[in-house]
Amino acid sequence: MRQVPVRCAAWIFRVDLALALEMHAWLNQGTPGPMPEHFVRGNAAPCFALTSIAARKPVVFWGALVAIPALPVLLLLRWV
Repeated sequence: MRQVPVRCAAWIFRVDLALALEMHAWLNQGTPGPMPEHFVRGNAAPCFALTSIAARKPVVFWGALVAIPALPVLLLLRWV
């Protein structure tokens, strides 16, 4: 269950799941060292940002995942 946000971030940004899991493990270390360079290249950068939000503020992450698809539905219901 803890890997669901990581899997979602990897799927959204089309990043290898192993890299996303490595990001998650790095974030969950007690005292992480310097950030690895391969976390900030290409699609890995937004994936790392989303994984970081999911690790630090899970309520914001899940709220955004629910709110983004719900917005067009709410707008449609308003004008119907």
